Amino acid sequence: MKHSPVELNDLPDEILMIILKKLNNVQILYSLIGVNKRLNTIVHDPIFTSHLTLMRCFSDDSIDPLPDPILDRFCLQILHEIHHKIQWLNLESSSMKRILLATNYPNLFGLGLYDIEIETALSLVIDIKSSTLLELHICLKRFSDCLYLLDGRFNKLHTLHVDIDTIISSSDLTNNNQEKLPDLKRFSLYCRMPTNTYNTLIEPFLQRMPNLEKLCLNVICDKKTFTDGNELKQNIINHMPRLERFEFYICSGIAVRNQIYLPSKEDIQHTFRDFKDDQVISYVDYFQEDPYSFCHIYLYPDQLKYYYNVTNNFPGGLFTCVRQISLYDDRPFEHEFFLRIAESFPILKMLSLKNSKPQNNKLHRESKNDNQNFSIIKYPYLTNLTFYFAHDDYIEEFLVDTNICLPDNAVHLNIDYEALSRVTHNYTRDKTRINCAKLGSLCLNDRRLPNYAKDYFPLVYV
Repeated sequence: MKHSPVELNDLPDEILMIILKKLNNVQILYSLIGVNKRLNTIVHDPIFTSHLTLMRCFSDDSIDPLPDPILDRFCLQILHEIHHKIQWLNLESSSMKRILLATNYPNLFGLGLYDIEIETALSLVIDIKSSTLLELHICLKRFSDCLYLLDGRFNKLHTLHVDIDTIISSSDLTNNNQEKLPDLKRFSLYCRMPTNTYNTLIEPFLQRMPNLEKLCLNVICDKKTFTDGNELKQNIINHMPRLERFEFYICSGIAVRNQIYLPSKEDIQHTFRDFKDDQVISYVDYFQEDPYSFCHIYLYPDQLKYYYNVTNNFPGGLFTCVRQISLYDDRPFEHEFFLRIAESFPILKMLSLKNSKPQNNKLHRESKNDNQNFSIIKYPYLTNLTFYFAHDDYIEEFLVDTNICLPDNAVHLNIDYEALSRVTHNYTRDKTRINCAKLGSLCLNDRRLPNYAKDYFPLVYV
């Protein structure tokens, strides 16, 4: 039987649309726009032109600009042709200015800005009619940058999603910016690092949003008392009479040395008795050796990005959007604990661990001289591991391939040079060889691997 090749242009429009919907919009426009009249009509469909991500995103959350040939063609030709159809743009810092000034965007209502200096972003966004901007997703370094966004220049903005590295106090932040934000309807605040300004900055900031309908809050904070349901009602919810949905994960930490009253899990949970949704989860971690305690409260965990200080008390659940977690306890983490973590955080990318206690079950497993009763755990999206304050047993847990299977050429490992040398038996141990060969890069606290370790880490520059 003779087979004849089928070209893309031979397929019916319906089949072409099914195929193209599975591909990247930028690649579709770059490859097919202007090829012929029929394909040109198809790729001008709003499905391919309304929402564009004009940058490259990698598995480790790093971002790069588009290759120069692709960026040149978009700025010189493609954006001019489809500018009136573009409703949303995701941009990175180095190419943002060129893209925003390449043409006018009369129907643009949403922007996603990444790795951006706030002053540059604001000046450029103003040039493209900030009065039409309705929704903004942005990653920022400082809380003050968030306040700049809400100084009145975006008078139609109703949705703002902010991911901030740090929230620290300063006199100008505390004393200024007290005006209400009546137009804001949906707001999300995610913060990577702990803050001690929850009561002095975050709560007063949220109280400026009286017409908020949806709020998402994902923070870790150092405080004098635990954040509970009563505090959420008094300092946030009661200031938002139109609030319909409140998604939150708040991890609050307190020093327990001078505490007279230490609330239990039941005490914290009781403060949520009047909440409309009875699915609020709370638990408290008190440690035998550490004079510091944590209280975790959350609702709708599927919307969160960060989870802090996961301990053996972790109740489980499914966190489909969390990419970064920290593990801490003064009790051992056993192998089964890491299986629970993998199941609860299926797209986990960044994991840091702090635990100085050796595993109890390790000796039992070694005495049996096999791991047949233990599941090999997989973290398929993992890109970053940090073990600076971890017992050697946990380094072994991740580097011995019969315990955990690491993804190929993806993981960056932060670890002390001496600890890595011990666990790998000075880079000769067979049990850790497979996973070490998968590591993409290492940070050894300003130390470098010896030349003879090159074959043990073939993907790492020595």
